Amino acid sequence: MKIRLILLVADLAIIAAAAFLSSRWFGLDFFANWRLYILFFGVKIFFFIRAGLYHAILRYAGLPLAATILRTTILASLVVFFLTYLITGSHISIGFFAMDYLITTFLVGLVRFAPRYFFESWKEVGTKRTLIYGAGHLGEEVARKLLRDPGERRLVGFLDDRPSKISKRVHNLPIYGPISNLSSILARNRVSELIIAISSLDGKIVRKTIRECRQNHVLCRIVPTFSDVFNKEINIKDIDITDLLKREPKDLDEPQIRKFIKGKVILITGAGGSIGFELVRQCIHYGAKKLILVDHSEFSLYTLQEDFSASSIPIRFCLMNVTEKRSLESIVREEAPSTFFHAAAYKHVPIVEESRFEGLYNNVWGTIITAQLAEQYAVDKYVLISTDKAVRPTSVMGASKRISEIYIQNLNSMSRTEFIAVRFGNVLASSGSVVPKFIEQINKGGPVTVTHPEVTRYFMLIQEALQLILQAASIGNGGEIFILNMGAPVRIAEMAEDLIFLSGRSPHKDIKINYTGLRPGEKLYEELLIDDSEKKTQYENITIGQARYLDWDSLNKNLDDLLHAIKRRDHHDLLLRVKLLVPEFSSSSLWESTAGTSESHKVIPFQSVK
Repeated sequence: MKIRLILLVADLAIIAAAAFLSSRWFGLDFFANWRLYILFFGVKIFFFIRAGLYHAILRYAGLPLAATILRTTILASLVVFFLTYLITGSHISIGFFAMDYLITTFLVGLVRFAPRYFFESWKEVGTKRTLIYGAGHLGEEVARKLLRDPGERRLVGFLDDRPSKISKRVHNLPIYGPISNLSSILARNRVSELIIAISSLDGKIVRKTIRECRQNHVLCRIVPTFSDVFNKEINIKDIDITDLLKREPKDLDEPQIRKFIKGKVILITGAGGSIGFELVRQCIHYGAKKLILVDHSEFSLYTLQEDFSASSIPIRFCLMNVTEKRSLESIVREEAPSTFFHAAAYKHVPIVEESRFEGLYNNVWGTIITAQLAEQYAVDKYVLISTDKAVRPTSVMGASKRISEIYIQNLNSMSRTEFIAVRFGNVLASSGSVVPKFIEQINKGGPVTVTHPEVTRYFMLIQEALQLILQAASIGNGGEIFILNMGAPVRIAEMAEDLIFLSGRSPHKDIKINYTGLRPGEKLYEELLIDDSEKKTQYENITIGQARYLDWDSLNKNLDDLLHAIKRRDHHDLLLRVKLLVPEFSSSSLWESTAGTSESHKVIPFQSVK
């Protein structure tokens, strides 16, 4: 109430001063008529009250209040102009009213914006010198938030790559650049924190920025993309691993994916896993007619039911193993799916290496059974989810996926169903991924365990991977092994260092990194191609690996021999049968097993397709 009274008195003084100064300037004895006093004060104060100028919280005065003041004073001045003409019956210079309007507007605005200026000027400034990377719309929003409520931060400027912005100012703060000069800019301005505020920044640039920040002992944080914060409060968050690996899709063809999925009955095996779960989500998003979800885990199916209970399309949940042909056949026969995604597999390399019989049986015979059912019941398209570990495999898991690829490629040549495989690397935060393990170890204070200082892996965000899988499947005609562009391989030790740094601690000082050695079946690096030949598709991020075919009867005979080795649990014969099917398979266990063996086992020659 006290503030409102002060503002009212100030406005009365402003109205009187504006009219007096305007009268003197134009040589008028304007207030000789007392009725004009009442008119000027009454009309303007009435409009100020109606506009809510006495209810505004002045410490938050901003553009909306300025617009209200402009609208209110011009409307009040127009009313005063017409009423004055009616009362006096004489023509008073328009310049008088224009000058009165300008003085009133300026002084009313000054009275209401001065408190905010003094409040922010006297506010205690933080000691954390902060630089914003990105002088665009998002960066400006962040700056405005920090200037209004700085907390412990003290904003020192912006960083931008665009030459048109460098050396200019936003909110009276300088714009430095480009990012290639980051280290010198951080040092020169004694920066303690860098905030990335660019709506679409490639993960490779984020990683490089973090490394430079780490070398300069500068904390690095990020603002969610503009689409995430539209109509919401700007939030500054810690960078997480998804920010480091994010890539903008160069040729994502959503109409093509929608055309492939929309209106289809789709069966997904391994639906409860990380890949299967995202596949379910994407199929719902792109308008599938019905989903049949198969998984051997009761808990995974329960989780799926809970997460997709509000789905707009019918979903059938089936608890079964893909090696149970009778049960699976009844589902395929009843539902008649047009598309079959086979994502069910044992994927953890060391575990499958220890449980070779179970791993090979599940992965190979799961593929054979599902593929045969797809062919028998005229499924339009069968998509095998494969892995980069199938390339020159050193593990039983990788070999099992390579055998699966070979089988469906050869089956495709004699089937109406289009059989294709999609091969890609590690999906971030999937079950068995190193990232959740690293985060757990960091939260416990370390040490973080890495197998080898030079080990590298391909990584991709799960949403990006699944969109590319669907896109590849949509263009397949049968017999292809599609290879997704995984970007550059990531050194695992470097990823561990980044995660430690992003947690606010120093790698090798606050948290140790221990190297444990490669486990059985693991490679130092992964590959996506068996040879250097690959075909391009219409999409930059999707290529086709060269196909290999072999005699169908010989293939089936060797598969039968492999099955017998599994049933007999004969390690020696098992590895030999795998080697016969996958000549490029190389494993220390294989050499140990075959030491002193005769040469009676002949390798099946692969005939490359020209």
